[in-house]
Amino acid sequence: MNKKLIAVAVAGALGAPGVALAQASTVQIYGTIVLNYQYLDSGGFTPPNAAGTAKMKTDVVNSHDSGLGFKGEERLGGGLTGWFQCESTIDVSGAGLGAWCGRNSAFGMKGGFGNAYVGIWDTPMKIAMGNFRPFSTAGAYGVTMLWNGTQSAINNAGTSFTRRQVNLLSYATPEMGGMKGYIAYSASNEATASTNASTATKPRLWSLGATYTNGPLIIGGGYETHKNYNPAAAATYSGGTDKGWSLGIAYTFKVGGGLKASAIITDNSYEINQSAAGAGTVDQRAWGIYGDWAIAGPHNLTVGYTKAGDTSGTAGTAAAPINVANMVANGGTGNSSMSLIGVRYAYRFSKRTELNFGYARVTNSTQSSIPLQTLGARNTGQDQNAWIFGTKHTF
Repeated sequence: MNKKLIAVAVAGALGAPGVALAQASTVQIYGTIVLNYQYLDSGGFTPPNAAGTAKMKTDVVNSHDSGLGFKGEERLGGGLTGWFQCESTIDVSGAGLGAWCGRNSAFGMKGGFGNAYVGIWDTPMKIAMGNFRPFSTAGAYGVTMLWNGTQSAINNAGTSFTRRQVNLLSYATPEMGGMKGYIAYSASNEATASTNASTATKPRLWSLGATYTNGPLIIGGGYETHKNYNPAAAATYSGGTDKGWSLGIAYTFKVGGGLKASAIITDNSYEINQSAAGAGTVDQRAWGIYGDWAIAGPHNLTVGYTKAGDTSGTAGTAAAPINVANMVANGGTGNSSMSLIGVRYAYRFSKRTELNFGYARVTNSTQSSIPLQTLGARNTGQDQNAWIFGTKHTF
């Protein structure tokens, strides 16, 4: 009897590490705080468009890309790991809070097969192209004109091709010889995230992204299609298939602490389906070149130039122009281009804390109206520039 008890005890002792391994779980609290004080000049209008009223120069405090998150994972044995993440927007400027788990948040399983997860998350094209833009898509330096980013409160119903998508089913491949791929699609109940959950036509998003890394060289691309989003009437989901693709390349030179030079080219195409005159197609190409230089020690300099060309297509007969989110469609008659320059110097006290100072300016043609991101809408033909003093802390 004693031998049996000893055998059971030994077996239990040997099996205990396996049990502990299966139950091992780690939970982390992390976050980012960004605060910017900006002196904003909204400028006047470019002739011949003199409509509207030029806004006064003012100073603005805002916060973007700030979030508080919880994440953890549990090893399940056999090389399989379960994980979760819940990240929410925070705003220490006092302007307000975002939805709980409203930023990248999901539950997933990962292992040798890759990583599969479900939740609200950046689309594969946005993930892939993040390797080539040193500036955020938000804030005064924000480069959303590359992907027709929208500031609409109906974030998931609009036209943007650089988006965080709700109800997203995603898969990321393991890295193989420097290659990594991503694929995702949204469930049709994405309609419940917008203004009208009872429409007969349901939206569907598909997104692909891939990158190749070989030492200092990174090459990547992405493709995305939105079916039944209909940007001219997003609340009704009444048809239309929108498509966008992006290509990027970056190379890090051994200058100082490293100079990363990158370039991006994009093409966004929309079907405008509505009963009124003005239905048709809209297309706009854009490109950008950027440099991110770790000069020496704590000093860093980031510069960029982004250009969106004139729109083309058959839409715009009902009104000139038709505004599709921040991209203006005027039937290809020209004067709808826009450009953005950004220069930012940062002093990094540590890996987690920096102060920065810079300048951003957006220039609109007479039939375009994109603003500096998070700094308010523009009338057509109106430029905008800002001096920015910013802080960033991660934890």
